[in-house]
Amino acid sequence: MKKKATIYDIAREAGVSTATVTRVVRGDPGVREATRDKVQRVIDRNAYAPSMSAQNLESGRSKALAVVVPSISNLYFAKIFDSAYWEAADNGCSVRLIQTKDNQAISPEIVNELIRCRMDGVLFAGNIWSADRADLNDAMERLNHYMPVAAICPPGVELNCIRIESDLLNCARLPVRHLHTLGHRRIAFIGGSMHSKDASHRGATFLEQLRLLGLPDDPAYHVDAGYDMEGGERAVLRMLSALPRERWPSAIVTFNDLVALGAIRQLKKMGQHLPEDMAIVGCDNLFFCPYSDPPLTSVDLHPAEMAQSAVRELLVARESASRSFSILRDATLVVRESCGAALGFRHFDT
Repeated sequence: MKKKATIYDIAREAGVSTATVTRVVRGDPGVREATRDKVQRVIDRNAYAPSMSAQNLESGRSKALAVVVPSISNLYFAKIFDSAYWEAADNGCSVRLIQTKDNQAISPEIVNELIRCRMDGVLFAGNIWSADRADLNDAMERLNHYMPVAAICPPGVELNCIRIESDLLNCARLPVRHLHTLGHRRIAFIGGSMHSKDASHRGATFLEQLRLLGLPDDPAYHVDAGYDMEGGERAVLRMLSALPRERWPSAIVTFNDLVALGAIRQLKKMGQHLPEDMAIVGCDNLFFCPYSDPPLTSVDLHPAEMAQSAVRELLVARESASRSFSILRDATLVVRESCGAALGFRHFDT
């Protein structure tokens, strides 16, 4: 009986890498047409059917990736891990979850553990870039000697690794411009912390958009509130209690959807009708947004797609010399009732 062809046989006969064979099998659109045709002819001639378990045995060990996040109790990071897990599983990889406290996702202990376990790649997501840390690139350099490294991070982060960048420019720009077209002139921003590079980037972009549109930049409208529902409640209470009614904003942009939920709860406690009295826009487009009251308009950063892209790039990078580049995933505004779009353009007191 003729021996069943392996991925290595196909790669050798076609004169390509095993990574290219895998991408052809997956239907990856990034493969050149001529290369795809050549590899596919070899696959057809050998009746090759990919077997991930067989490939793992041939390599001497199972492929394993690590995903490092602050906490999967945060729905945003849970989505990143879930998507990375299934993308890796579809490619015959196991995934190890490592949870950390903020700003400790790249500690020496974690670096040593990743190297000791001979991981095939690692994906970081979270706030490891929040602090000004001289050891960050050193740790990345050390890891890169042993495995490819990917990070889901804000744009402009100087890391020597594969960077899947969140579109934080449009994260702030889209809701401000959308609310402006609906007639809002007093727009507030709550949530996050100015000690976080992610949050400060969004806050700076928010202020820039106000200036570009000629809108008032009232310091009372910018409130650090953390990242959860309780923070959203406290921020709204603190902001509105300190202002006379005539200076209340007519719209609020929040750091994330959890902060938005807390803000909605507090606004209702204060007798506000949404979106008639106050419009609100969240960020992350989490699963509950269509079911909140009112359904929440939100910016979708596409964390699932970013995680899938990161895993695919890590697997390709295992057989590639290029391990440092960036990919930007565009954000999308998902319009629902909370922003008041259905009410059309309205004139608000300035």
